[in-house]
Amino acid sequence: MFPLVEEPDFVLSLGTGEPAPKNYDISTNDYRNDPEHRMIPRARDLVLEKTRDRTLRRAYKSAKLAFKFLHRIHRLSVEFDGTEPRLDDARRIPELISKVQNDNSLSGPIDRVIRCLVASVFYFELDSLPEKHDGKYRISGHIMCSIRLKDPKLESDAFPALLRKLCANSAEFLLDGYPVPGAPHDASSLDAGGNFRKRIEFNSEGKFTISLRQGSWEPCNISGSPFGVSNLVRAQDLDAYFGTPDHGKRKRIDEDGSVRKRRRI
Repeated sequence: MFPLVEEPDFVLSLGTGEPAPKNYDISTNDYRNDPEHRMIPRARDLVLEKTRDRTLRRAYKSAKLAFKFLHRIHRLSVEFDGTEPRLDDARRIPELISKVQNDNSLSGPIDRVIRCLVASVFYFELDSLPEKHDGKYRISGHIMCSIRLKDPKLESDAFPALLRKLCANSAEFLLDGYPVPGAPHDASSLDAGGNFRKRIEFNSEGKFTISLRQGSWEPCNISGSPFGVSNLVRAQDLDAYFGTPDHGKRKRIDEDGSVRKRRRI
């Protein structure tokens, strides 16, 4: 949807468990009492620690970019009281399952991930090429949702369940931190076909942020946010006056959400 955006909306890193920081230097039972071999498990633990760091860094092209968007990385994992179990120790699987299910420290991070996931199903589209007056763009567009009322790939109750969740959490959209009038679950936010389509108009200097706040929790950016006017125009081919790069005609979006081709003049 946003090919010009360099970074992802968020990164979810799922761990298979790791020793607590104080246990990185604890060796396995095989070598614990053998001073001659203590170097081997210590080197192993160091490699494992660095491998975890490298796995996260792969999500970005550079360390500078990773630091800039570090707040978008969500890590879910559990800590062991001692060293990690061997990967081929199948007898520990029931214990690991129980440890994850009973680890209350995961509840907060999981809730944050869910809020990010819900926000990411929404995105923004311009209605037309913005006009600039007195150094500001007059922007008209719609907040859309990638989950449709009738989507054969999803369960039939997916979209109504999403609206119920938004209603239960008293959700609201924010434009540059200010509430957008009308709740996401209101009828005014739906088009004639029952799909999500919330119209907004505002002035911008060229960059703006649209986020979704659920209850009293911290807002989460919708997909592609923060936005740049020039990037949106290019992504939607609104500046392709002589047709799109694939020689297709640019389509118009009517107020009811239906799509049709532009008339020849």
